[in-house]
Amino acid sequence: MRQYYDGDMNLYGYGIDDESSTLPEKTKQMGALENQVRIYIEDYVYTYLYQYGKSNGGKEKVAALVGRHLEINGEDAVVICGAIQGKGAQQKNGVESFSEETWEYIGSQMETYFKGMTLVGWVHMQPGFGSFLMAKDEMFHDEFFKEKWQVLFVIDSLDKMDTFYIYNEDKKGLRQARGYFVYYEKNKEMQDYMLENSMVHQKEEIEATEEKEEPYEGQQGAWGERKRRRPSPEERMDAAKEIRRVLQKRAIEVEEAQKGKYTMLVGVSCVLCVVCLCMGFALMSNMTRLRSLEGEILMVQSSYKELEKNIEGVKVQAAFALEPQVQTQTQTQAQPRTQVEKAQEPEEKTVETWYTVEAGDSLGFISRKYYGDNGGITKIMEANNLENADMIYAGQSILIP
Repeated sequence: MRQYYDGDMNLYGYGIDDESSTLPEKTKQMGALENQVRIYIEDYVYTYLYQYGKSNGGKEKVAALVGRHLEINGEDAVVICGAIQGKGAQQKNGVESFSEETWEYIGSQMETYFKGMTLVGWVHMQPGFGSFLMAKDEMFHDEFFKEKWQVLFVIDSLDKMDTFYIYNEDKKGLRQARGYFVYYEKNKEMQDYMLENSMVHQKEEIEATEEKEEPYEGQQGAWGERKRRRPSPEERMDAAKEIRRVLQKRAIEVEEAQKGKYTMLVGVSCVLCVVCLCMGFALMSNMTRLRSLEGEILMVQSSYKELEKNIEGVKVQAAFALEPQVQTQTQTQAQPRTQVEKAQEPEEKTVETWYTVEAGDSLGFISRKYYGDNGGITKIMEANNLENADMIYAGQSILIP
């Protein structure tokens, strides 16, 4: 069996084409510019890798990257023209790795579809786990991809994340590449491989263009026992266009669904914010009204007390004003009495008047209440032995002389 790898199972020395030494022209930059190793990946390859990552239930997978290594003005560049599935890969030390069967399959596919190209790196697909670099991936890369320009491409097809990793300047570990380029050009080799290894077309569509048990010319091994009729260039182009159309349609549908969810969440969040703001303004307004109402109630209470005091003062003044008139009328109507009658009349008993001090009372108020003016303050103080007119308290009994 022909060997497609050297003693280290490395294919980067196979079939190098020295004539292809120019960089792609139609490119789109992703991320920042990387000066150490400039990476170019063809659009069909990029699309196919995401398609391959989502196949078979989105399980962990590996693939090989093939293309050209260029050195222009002392700078390395890698042009990735194709991707080969890692069929026959096995778990080694907890990481998906190339087995001997995988290396044989990669070699056979390079001879069939990617003649004149070299192995420029590999891909680890880990859906749902991001595009982070795992230590075991770094160990595997260091063992089998020893050239400083060979790259590792980590893809999370579920969350649409991808990152290229390249060697450090001292080649003692991997680091994240600052960016890369996606280029667009006619890629017949990758179109042929995609047609033969499509995850989009149904088997019936592929079998319609096949011929049973027709052997490949000059091909051997486990992967070359049978040959299918090679489709025409028009069929290959149509199939490649259909693959891209389906993938783009799916990507647009997913993106629109995500945008719809984000729009709905943003709308709900804005409505909740507006409701909270309205509730806050209403609460602040109600608090202001409550405080204003409380102040008005206190003012009414104070005014009522003042009015009550004024009414009591008016009543006292009216009573004192009417008392002399009553005495005058009584004296006028009374008949003159003789000395004997006056002697026979019993002596009048003196009735003491006491007043209980209430909250807010003063001697001036009490004097006006009983005497009509403040002239009784001194009498009241003398009758009650008060030294200070302000030294009275609520509940105190005061003699009114």
